[in-house]
Amino acid sequence: MSTIIFAIQILSGLFTVFFVLIKDPKSEGLGAIGSSASSFKGVKTSADEQLDNMTWIFVAVFLFSSALLGFKLV
Repeated sequence: MSTIIFAIQILSGLFTVFFVLIKDPKSEGLGAIGSSASSFKGVKTSADEQLDNMTWIFVAVFLFSSALLGFKLV
Protein backbone atom coordinates (compact mmCIF):
# COMPACT_ATOMS: atom_id res chain seq x y z
CA MET A 1 0.00 0.00 0.00
CA SER A 2 2.80 2.41 0.82
CA THR A 3 4.32 1.76 -2.62
CA ILE A 4 1.14 3.02 -4.27
CA ILE A 5 1.06 6.13 -2.06
CA PHE A 6 4.75 6.71 -2.82
CA ALA A 7 4.07 6.48 -6.57
CA ILE A 8 1.18 8.93 -6.19
CA GLN A 9 3.48 11.28 -4.28
CA ILE A 10 6.16 11.16 -6.97
CA LEU A 11 3.66 11.73 -9.80
CA SER A 12 1.88 14.57 -8.01
CA GLY A 13 5.24 16.23 -7.31
CA LEU A 14 6.25 15.99 -10.95
CA PHE A 15 2.89 17.33 -12.15
CA THR A 16 3.12 20.19 -9.64
CA VAL A 17 6.53 21.19 -10.97
CA PHE A 18 5.28 20.89 -14.55
CA PHE A 19 2.21 23.09 -13.97
CA VAL A 20 4.22 25.71 -12.08
CA LEU A 21 6.78 25.91 -14.88
CA ILE A 22 4.24 26.34 -17.70
CA LYS A 23 2.34 29.14 -15.97
CA ASP A 24 2.85 32.71 -17.19
CA PRO A 25 4.70 34.93 -14.74
CA LYS A 26 2.49 37.52 -13.06
CA SER A 27 5.07 40.30 -13.31
CA GLU A 28 8.33 41.11 -15.00
CA GLY A 29 10.37 40.33 -11.91
CA LEU A 30 12.86 42.99 -10.89
CA GLY A 31 12.19 44.85 -14.14
CA ALA A 32 8.77 45.86 -12.81
CA ILE A 33 10.43 47.89 -10.04
CA GLY A 34 12.13 50.26 -12.47
CA SER A 35 8.93 50.89 -14.49
CA SER A 36 10.25 48.93 -17.44
CA ALA A 37 7.42 46.41 -17.39
CA SER A 38 5.84 46.32 -20.80
CA SER A 39 2.28 45.45 -19.83
CA PHE A 40 0.09 44.68 -16.88
CA LYS A 41 -2.25 41.70 -16.98
CA GLY A 42 -5.36 42.33 -14.98
CA VAL A 43 -7.58 39.64 -16.47
CA LYS A 44 -7.06 35.94 -16.02
CA THR A 45 -8.00 33.68 -18.90
CA SER A 46 -9.80 30.41 -18.39
CA ALA A 47 -6.56 28.56 -19.20
CA ASP A 48 -4.79 30.42 -16.38
CA GLU A 49 -7.58 29.55 -13.96
CA GLN A 50 -7.45 25.89 -14.96
CA LEU A 51 -3.68 25.81 -14.49
CA ASP A 52 -4.07 27.41 -11.06
CA ASN A 53 -6.73 24.87 -10.07
CA MET A 54 -4.71 21.91 -11.31
CA THR A 55 -1.61 23.18 -9.53
CA TRP A 56 -3.47 23.46 -6.21
CA ILE A 57 -5.04 20.03 -6.64
CA PHE A 58 -1.66 18.40 -7.20
CA VAL A 59 -0.14 20.33 -4.29
CA ALA A 60 -2.93 19.06 -2.02
CA VAL A 61 -2.43 15.48 -3.22
CA PHE A 62 1.32 15.79 -2.68
CA LEU A 63 0.91 17.16 0.85
CA PHE A 64 -1.69 14.54 1.78
CA SER A 65 0.45 11.67 0.49
CA SER A 66 3.50 13.12 2.27
CA ALA A 67 1.55 13.23 5.52
CA LEU A 68 0.39 9.64 5.07
CA LEU A 69 3.92 8.42 4.42
CA GLY A 70 5.56 10.67 7.01
CA PHE A 71 3.30 9.69 9.89
CA LYS A 72 3.33 6.04 8.73
CA LEU A 73 -0.44 5.88 8.45
CA VAL A 74 -0.31 3.35 5.60
